[in-house]
Amino acid sequence: MAKHLKHEFEKILKGQDRLADQITAFAGSMKFVYLHVFWFGAWIVVNIIGWIENWDPYPFNFLTMVVSLEAIFLSTFVLISQNRDTRRSDLRDQRDFEVDTQAEKEIKEIISRLDRIEQRLNRR
Repeated sequence: MAKHLKHEFEKILKGQDRLADQITAFAGSMKFVYLHVFWFGAWIVVNIIGWIENWDPYPFNFLTMVVSLEAIFLSTFVLISQNRDTRRSDLRDQRDFEVDTQAEKEIKEIISRLDRIEQRLNRR
């Protein structure tokens, strides 16, 4: 049943949802951290030493803007992924409720049958 539920949820995912998941997965990895350490380190070194034209001098206002924009987009991707996880959880909860309701009906029927059997045995 869990595989069926997962397959059912995968069918309703859109390409943009999959892309958001991939970006979120990459942003939550150590590769992402290493890439940023290298990128920001290179940015700062190049601008301090001035090997190339000093396009973003200290205090690195352009770098600050780039990082802020990146944070805005990454937080949006994380929210998209969290919303989808919430929908997936809601779907799973609905299925659990349906299974529990059916199990409750069957248990009541079993108890009813056991009560009838007990009554017949007590009459003897």
